Amino acid sequence: MNIIRTIAVVGATGMLGAPVTKVLKKQGYSVTAVVRNMQKVHQKLGAGMHLFKGDLKDKRSLRSAFADIDFVYLNLSTTPDEKKNEFKTEIDGLQNVIEAAKSARVKRIGFLSSLVKDYSETDWWVFDIKREACRILKEADIPVTIFYPSSFYENLAHLQMKGNRVYLAGDQVTKSWWISAEDYGMQVANAFRKDLESHEDFEYSIQGPEPYNMEEAADIFIRHHPNPKLKKAKAPLGLFRLMKPFSSTIDFQYNILYAINHYDEKFQSEQTWSKLGKPELSLAEWAEKQG
Repeated sequence: MNIIRTIAVVGATGMLGAPVTKVLKKQGYSVTAVVRNMQKVHQKLGAGMHLFKGDLKDKRSLRSAFADIDFVYLNLSTTPDEKKNEFKTEIDGLQNVIEAAKSARVKRIGFLSSLVKDYSETDWWVFDIKREACRILKEADIPVTIFYPSSFYENLAHLQMKGNRVYLAGDQVTKSWWISAEDYGMQVANAFRKDLESHEDFEYSIQGPEPYNMEEAADIFIRHHPNPKLKKAKAPLGLFRLMKPFSSTIDFQYNILYAINHYDEKFQSEQTWSKLGKPELSLAEWAEKQG
């Protein structure tokens, strides 16, 4: 007899949170989306989700949201407008989640991190925060599962495509193992299912079936996208470097783009594929579904 497990998703309406949340529900979990904006949920997730209004700054709301929940999955990210000396989503918000999860006797926390956070050739405080978040989780005295993903196909459609243009900055000298959020969602679902009874911590590298640099990925996306007017637009990364002192958003974009363009990503997901399943959706197949 299959027991329906309960999952609370924090960050359920985000670019990656929404598709993962939908997969979790499709896989038979009882999903509660913990959100601040209730109106945004229906647009992003459709009907059929349990909803709870909660805020990372409000530990009481998180404790209520996690009542009778087996797992908490976190899709958190530092935003360009966050400041070093203010509330930090991936540190202060994470600590509030951990405290609330312990109080509610949650069995396991899942957390979306990043492979590129370990790029060591840049001194960027956002990567420091991501590394610190993983340290906090592993010392939290509650079982955790941390996912370290490569680049997502969704970046092309949601972050880089504006109108009829797909924007690139600089040249990626290495390649990334691109993956769809849907395939990643299946791996998240399988991880919770397989790691349920264990009290160990688990860490998984998340990579897709195909390695491409940014320009190769953009070319495939454009070629297979339903919009025949899509074209590529490139800008030198140096332009971002010149402008970053005048904008926190551009400064953020420059640092993440520089790291992606230079991070020497190695394939390291053999064990992930063996345990959680091999990603199946190619970039071309995914692009054909867009529009």
